[in-house]
Amino acid sequence: DDLDITYPQYLVLMVLWEEDFLPVNAIGKRLLLDSGTLTPLLKRMEAKELITRHRCKQDERIVRISLTEKGKELKAKSNKIPTLMAKEYTLTPEEAETLKKLIYKLINKE
Repeated sequence: DDLDITYPQYLVLMVLWEEDFLPVNAIGKRLLLDSGTLTPLLKRMEAKELITRHRCKQDERIVRISLTEKGKELKAKSNKIPTLMAKEYTLTPEEAETLKKLIYKLINKE
C-alpha cells in the first residue's frame, strides 16, 4: 500500500530490477504469466509511470519493457517488503524453505 502497487506489479518490478529492458515474453516466462494476463498489468504500470513499453522496429510483435526513474526509485523503498511479509506468516525458516522447494517442484512438474 505504501508504494501504491499491487503484488503482481511488485513481482514485475523485481524482475526488471534484476534485468531491465526485457521483452514481455521474457517477463512472462519468469513469472509464469501469459501475455493476456501480463499486458493489462503492464499497461496499468505504464499509466503509473513505473515502466515504459518499446516496440521493436524490426519486429513490431516484440515489446520491450524498461523501468522509468520512478520505477527505479521504488527499489530502495521496497527493501522492507520481504521482512514485512515474513512477519505475517508463522512458518519457521525451515518450513519456508520446504514450502519453496515444494512450490518449485509443482511448477516444474518434477
